[in-house]
Amino acid sequence: MSSQQVPDMGGRGWRAVPGTNGSPETGTHDSLTRLQVVDDEQRFSDELSDYMQRRWSLADAGFDYNVVAVFGSQSTGKSTLLNRLFGTRFDVMHEGRRQQTTRGIWADRGTDAMPVLIMDVEGTDGRERGENQDFERKSALFSLAVGEVLLVNMWETMVGLYNGANMGLLKTVMEVNLQLFGGGGGESKTLLYFVIRDHVSPTPLDSLAATLRTDMERIWAGLNKPEGLEGAQLGDYFDLKFASLPHKQLQPENFEQAALALRAQFVDKASDGYVFQAAYKRRVPADGFPRYAEAVWEKVVSNKDLDLPTQQELLAQYRCDEIAAAALEPFRAALEPLRPRVREGEIAGELGDVARAARSQALAA
Repeated sequence: MSSQQVPDMGGRGWRAVPGTNGSPETGTHDSLTRLQVVDDEQRFSDELSDYMQRRWSLADAGFDYNVVAVFGSQSTGKSTLLNRLFGTRFDVMHEGRRQQTTRGIWADRGTDAMPVLIMDVEGTDGRERGENQDFERKSALFSLAVGEVLLVNMWETMVGLYNGANMGLLKTVMEVNLQLFGGGGGESKTLLYFVIRDHVSPTPLDSLAATLRTDMERIWAGLNKPEGLEGAQLGDYFDLKFASLPHKQLQPENFEQAALALRAQFVDKASDGYVFQAAYKRRVPADGFPRYAEAVWEKVVSNKDLDLPTQQELLAQYRCDEIAAAALEPFRAALEPLRPRVREGEIAGELGDVARAARSQALAA
């Protein structure tokens, strides 16, 4: 039995606990383990380099490796999708409960000697974090920056929605991504691969894809682009690709067949739809990826453009400003009769006494 990495509550580090990180199909994954690259307190693991070298045997891959991340709402089957495509064993939601399964950002290597590093990212819009969207913004931006392919996982019923399909979040992270990492003029692209789950309606995939493409073009057009990139186009930085999967519970056999066909796009270089193209490469050697990823995370965490207030914070700020203005009004009124004399250069001897009395009144209000 292999191990899973979880935060060590006794200090800043990660410890191994027993897990079942094996592939039921091949049994070739039992010697590998998952690593929590970023915990839910936004701490970056100092073990990524060791895992790249010892656990995943990727450190000597040079440029011959790929990075995939997943993005989407909580409890939409993101971990299940990764497990089907790459043979990983990320934790999945218990079918009898609806609750958060993935916390933070986890990573593992694909099975069958796939030189692919897969990142399972905490879902968005979870009730556990409520209105606090800080982590989901940062994890989404991190995934967009380091991943060659970002799997955007969504239900069919989310297509055409704005908040439901995470379009607002995508807009925020794409805008900040362009500001932080877009100075290279699109030297490498990112593939946004939309995987539409539970596709049971008669609406064809082409129609769903057209809706999503229109939404993405609209989002891009509305971005506040940095100086020098005002004319940049969506296609300069992102390629869009679309696939759909049948309902896993209602059509289990069709789901498995479609998942296998989708997997072929990630493992079969001869496939017409092979995903990993040279245009998506980050040009970071595998032995340098841990430091690169940590530097990206540090830049993401320190970026203030992602520190958007929640509705509660906005209301609290408004109320504080309102209370402060009401308290200051008597203070200003008490000093107003002295203002003309001071402007004329006259020394108002009673200014100190008036100001102290007004201050006491304002603080008591």
